[in-house]
Amino acid sequence: MKNKQKTQPTKKRIFTYYLILAACLLVIAAITVGVVFAVKPVNSDNPTIDSGTTDDTNPPVKDPDDEEPTVDTSSKYELIAPVKSVVVSQAHVFWHNQTLDIYHLHEGMDFKCAAGTDVLAAVDGTVTRVYTDHRLYGATVEIEHADGVKTVYKFIEPNESLKAGATVNRGDVIGKVAAATGVENADGDHLHFEVYKNSKPQDPDVYLKLLSK
Repeated sequence: MKNKQKTQPTKKRIFTYYLILAACLLVIAAITVGVVFAVKPVNSDNPTIDSGTTDDTNPPVKDPDDEEPTVDTSSKYELIAPVKSVVVSQAHVFWHNQTLDIYHLHEGMDFKCAAGTDVLAAVDGTVTRVYTDHRLYGATVEIEHADGVKTVYKFIEPNESLKAGATVNRGDVIGKVAAATGVENADGDHLHFEVYKNSKPQDPDVYLKLLSK
């Protein structure tokens, strides 16, 4: 009876066996996890991009202020000079205003012509404002056109029938050149012509091509 008790494993030895088995299982599990992660495919939601190619889905955004104004060159939208006899006396440049005796940017283009000369609409549009007693520029007419373009005519005598909301076509007579007055009085009789794109002053020659031909 005593010999049978000696050959049976003790509780301590059985516990040791289980501990060794658990350790082996942990080692096997660790090896399996390592293999799985080593062969895991690349996530398709984050593909790598070849450095030699560009991603056209997100092109760089350009600042509109850095772009040159574009002009529709179709015959319907092409601007014409606002007077028939073209004599440019002052371009869109930094200049000396003799009347005010100051230097500043001349935001427009001056056409030298006698008082009474017909003033023409440069292109099709809608009259938005007609000033008849502007203290600095005498009478002034503003016309809105396509693509955010606006033309302004200063030192003129508008037609009496010309009112805000009126539609004009390119070449229509909208008034006559007035006698020299206001902030450019020293320059003599002339039409002061301005062009705006999205409310920003532009060089009229970009549209008229009178000096850059």
